[in-house]
Amino acid sequence: MGSASSYNQPFPHPYARPCPFPPLSKGSTMSVFDLWLPILLAGLATHVISTLAWTVLPHHKPEWGKLSNEDDVYEMLSKKVPVGQYVFPYTDSAEEMKSEAFRQKAGKCSGMLIIWPNQANMGKAIGLTLLAFMVIAFVIGYVASLGLERGETFMNVFRFVTTVGLLAYISAKFPMVFWFRRKILMDVLDGVAFALATGLIFAALWPK
Repeated sequence: MGSASSYNQPFPHPYARPCPFPPLSKGSTMSVFDLWLPILLAGLATHVISTLAWTVLPHHKPEWGKLSNEDDVYEMLSKKVPVGQYVFPYTDSAEEMKSEAFRQKAGKCSGMLIIWPNQANMGKAIGLTLLAFMVIAFVIGYVASLGLERGETFMNVFRFVTTVGLLAYISAKFPMVFWFRRKILMDVLDGVAFALATGLIFAALWPK
């Protein structure tokens, strides 16, 4: 006869397998606020890289050109076109879009036009750009705090954070660019640089 305690033991299931994901220990819990330093440095680093990409490096310069008759176009737009966003040729009718006249106009020339109310304020634009990079770095840090533990290896952190960074810095540009077309390859390369820098910073400063 077995002891009374032996009858209280659970009967092992023949197909039972050990859990491949052991429960997190109390010391391994993470908070996004534990990542304040890599978040801060990643936000600053991506802002610096963006500034260099648009002011020092040459890869964005071929994306934009000057109109051969800029003065005439400028004079016409400043006097006759109010502030707003425009697409041409324009129609709000599906039937008109199918018409031969519309197709001829679209085949001849089509595009977008944005008239700003005033020149961009440099200081405000820089501040908002820095804020945007800080917010993105914070969100990336938050996702990393949910998916990773303390003491992760450098490569695990780098791969995870860089992947999230690629989604944050690049995927948001699509699919809008398929409809409102513009040159975007260099923006994608910038996004890759932002993601790699963010991944390296988080991996180097990940809590032990």
